[in-house]
Amino acid sequence: MHFNLPQGITLEHLIITFNLRVITTPDTPAQDISEFAIHSLRLGEEDHVLPFPGCEAHLFPVNNGLLLQIIALPSQASGPIVQQHPIQIHLAQPESTWNDLCSNVESWLERQQGRILAACEEGFQMLTQNLSNQHSHSIVDKLKSILGYDIFLLDNQLDVLAWAGGEYLPEKQISFIPPKIPTYTPATSPARFVNSFAGSWKGSNKDIPLTWFPLSSQQGILGYLGLSVLREKFGSVEHYFLTKAATLLTFELLKNQGINENERQHHRDFLFDLLYNNFDSLEVISSRGKLWGWDFNKPHLVAVGEIQDFTLLPAERQRLSNLITKTSRTIHNFNPGAICLERNNQVVFLFPLEEMIAQSLTTSFAEQLLQPFWKVADTIFSGRKFFFGLGNLYSTAREIHRSFQEARSALEIGRLLHPDKLLTSFSELGIMRLLQRLEHQELEDFRLETLKPLLDFDHDGNLELEQTLLTYYLCNGDHNLAAQKLYLHPNTLRYRIRKASEVLDRDVSHINNQLNLFIALQIGRLKGLWS
Repeated sequence: MHFNLPQGITLEHLIITFNLRVITTPDTPAQDISEFAIHSLRLGEEDHVLPFPGCEAHLFPVNNGLLLQIIALPSQASGPIVQQHPIQIHLAQPESTWNDLCSNVESWLERQQGRILAACEEGFQMLTQNLSNQHSHSIVDKLKSILGYDIFLLDNQLDVLAWAGGEYLPEKQISFIPPKIPTYTPATSPARFVNSFAGSWKGSNKDIPLTWFPLSSQQGILGYLGLSVLREKFGSVEHYFLTKAATLLTFELLKNQGINENERQHHRDFLFDLLYNNFDSLEVISSRGKLWGWDFNKPHLVAVGEIQDFTLLPAERQRLSNLITKTSRTIHNFNPGAICLERNNQVVFLFPLEEMIAQSLTTSFAEQLLQPFWKVADTIFSGRKFFFGLGNLYSTAREIHRSFQEARSALEIGRLLHPDKLLTSFSELGIMRLLQRLEHQELEDFRLETLKPLLDFDHDGNLELEQTLLTYYLCNGDHNLAAQKLYLHPNTLRYRIRKASEVLDRDVSHINNQLNLFIALQIGRLKGLWS
């Protein structure tokens, strides 16, 4: 069934219908205002408001004629733009009296409004019928036939949900980069007409003009409708009809959002079971993963990250959620099959590799894979670091849970030992990965048995022998390097090392003593995590 919307009520229709002749004067506007649609028309002192977007005009009698004033110009926003200096058009004296003219114009406006509303309601019922028949995507096809423009519907992540091209846009949906959409905040009260802004689609031969319509609810922006028409060419009746249709489109977006949220919950449940080893076999993991396009027959790098100085404020959590949503799409473009999820305000990545690589290469691989994430994170959490821990690489998905726990340990210990390092791998933790698994009391007992005289000495003095001895060992016994890190003269460092030997009553350079002392000193560092 072919259907077209009727033309709108314009100033030109008004002038022609009632034989109102324009008289050219010095203040007659140069711009053509005849095609302006009418939103409201004041006849003398009485206003007649139409439900369609357009201009606000006043018509009243003056000496030897009529004066038509344009008080507000049409706007694609929520209402007309008020003019500081109204546009004035002088009209010749009509054949009928002023009262008869007003009566005739009122009747004409009512008939035209009824004609347009009836046609719009017919079109709206056609769209509603498509939805009731569960033809969710056909609403966009039907909108194209009604409005006459190529149309596509996007979700709030700019993924195409429905596409009806063929005239100006390609007939089939293709991958493209949408124009940059400015930040748009829905009004606290509903606008009279759906908002819009101009854009374009980068075609192979030329740019196609687009008009973008944000579709929103109390939750915020749900998606966008794109039409292949210049914004200023979009008619008044079309805009009114699209405002009505926006209710149906918003419903479709909410339904799609609910479906996606339900699917994401299934994703999360599966991934949490994977990370906590709740599956009986590799076959179950592989078959479940294939449902969502994930190949768990490949080895996966597992990384766990967290933002510096994160708080539990709702706004902060929303920013983290936005970051995950945004980077998931970006990283998936570079590495299809990559998985990103949030867990306890941390970010978990699973990166599939085509084959096993040497453990020594995993850190450089992970750094490369995480670069897009860090780039986006810097725009959302400006000036704050995002730290990651990396687990060991295993050949089977049955060990992903193990790599996940290792990545968590690497993140925790790495932030303690290397506060400026963005990525720490589990393989570089050394003895700290063993110490972390032991009972705190047992570790503290060993530390005190080994270091108590030195700790007591530091408590009473100011030589900081514990920190001096730890730095000395971390620098492999290099006096000059250790002194540089502690901002000391090398001779001062040597004096402190001798003093530590004296206080401990043992040779701190002997290998057996070094081993015990270094472990005890590292336990002191681990205590920072115990709280």
